This record gives sequence, C-alpha cells and structure tokens, in this order.
Amino acid sequence: MTKKDGHTHSRFSHHGSQESLAAYVEQAINQGFTEYTITEHAPLPKKFLQDFVGPIDECLESAMTQVELPLYRAEVDQVADQYRDRIKIKHGLEVDYLPGYEQEIREFINHQASWLDEIILSVHFMTDDLGDIRPIDYSEAAFGEDFASELVQPQKLFDRYYQTVAASLGLDFDSAITVRVGHMTLIRKYQHYFNLPQFDENIKIKITEILRKIKAKNWQIDFNAAGLSKPYNGESYPTETIVKEAVKIGIPMVYGSDAHDVASQGLYYEQLEQVLLDCGTDFTD
Repeated sequence: MTKKDGHTHSRFSHHGSQESLAAYVEQAINQGFTEYTITEHAPLPKKFLQDFVGPIDECLESAMTQVELPLYRAEVDQVADQYRDRIKIKHGLEVDYLPGYEQEIREFINHQASWLDEIILSVHFMTDDLGDIRPIDYSEAAFGEDFASELVQPQKLFDRYYQTVAASLGLDFDSAITVRVGHMTLIRKYQHYFNLPQFDENIKIKITEILRKIKAKNWQIDFNAAGLSKPYNGESYPTETIVKEAVKIGIPMVYGSDAHDVASQGLYYEQLEQVLLDCGTDFTD
C-alpha cells in the first residue's frame, strides 16, 4: 500500500525552517512513506504584489519569489533523482487563489504544467469589508485588525471565506495535473483566540455545495494535519465532520502534513487515517 504525504514545504516557504529538502525526504522515508509530493507556496502574481495595500511582509513571508522558482524546481528535481530508488517524489506547488487574479493564476500554472504533477489550490487571502485582499492566516493580530468588523458577525466571515473557496473551484487546469483543495477550514485557524462559534446551517449548506463541486471536478481534498498543532485551533483541516461528509460523496482524501520543518513531517498520520478507516475507506495515493 502507498503511504503518501501530499502537502509538504521547504526552505523556500519564507515562514518555515531552513532545513534541507533532503532532510525532509529522509524523515519521510524513515516514517515509512512511499510517496512524497513537494508543494511549496508558488510565487504570488506580480500584479497582486503591486496592488496589495497591507504590509508587504505579509506577502513576502507567504511564498517564494519568481527568482527562487527555478532554484526550487532544480532542488526538487535533484532530490527526486537522489532518492528515486527509495521513495516516489512528485513535483508540486501550493497555489493561492486570489479573487480578481484568475487570469494571472491560470497563466502561471499553464507555464509550469509540463513540470507539475500536482497542485494544492488554497485560500490564504480574501477580501475585507473595503474590498481589499488580506491574509487570513498570517497572525492572529493581523487577522483581528484586518477583519475586525467581520469578526463581530462570524457567520458572515465564514460565508465570505466559503464564497472565496467556491470561486476558486471555477479555475480549470491541465487535466494531467492532480488538483487538491487545500486546508478548507483554514478560516478557523484562530478560532479559540477569537472564540469563534461553530458553523451555522447556512454555512454547512455552502460547504456541502462546495464538496459536490469538488466531486464533479474529480479533484481531491487535502486532509491536513497542521491545525492539530496550532495553539488556537486544535483540529484537522477540514474538520472530521466535513471529512466524513466528503467521504460519503466519494471525494478522494490525501494526507497532508503541511510540514514547514522536519519535525512536523508525518505528524498525526495515524490519527487522520483512523478517521477514514472508521468511515470504511483510507487515504488516496
């Protein structure tokens, strides 16, 4: 059976460890993984960086630069070759969906398509009440400042997030590229800090609609372990309730450590696998 980590990072993330990519891969091999997709944060579109109204560090610390992209690709190619007899390494990127920048995103992915095996399509940014795009997971302080008015009515905050996730599903990519929807409850990263309520029935309906669209597109879901280690979260992304619904619909679930340091590689794999086993299924490779 394949044991896969489908969401991993490297020294190019700008918000993680400077440990070598080989160190991550060695750790994965030691943990019994047989397949490993490297999905570093793709460069943000140049136009988005020019338009961004917040502190520029919120962008610069979120993704690699265009200059770093060929270095990243070369490093992935190198470890894939170095470890080819011990583990299957796939080429990947984690791509940000940014409202209003769909053309730039498509052009970027099309340009990288011949190299890519898989992408994770994620929402790390969404519009605030003024229509400016802001990060939702940079820090609890930034989140509280950027979305202060929305946090007064959290269900509206959730609604905007899932509108953004739903909009991301309008993107289409080369059929040869495997696409996963990344950590689709990331909006809850600081839930205990801001005492966020559970999703109301309207949000649950939106999530069900999103799951059906994911199924219709033959995409996968990133069953992401990172939230379990976050001090103000403590849950997987998505939550177990959503995972169980996705499994009933027939959406493939892929484990993602979302490791930004070697110590986080492979965390909670067995715990998340057990959730799927209890549903009568297992991770998809």
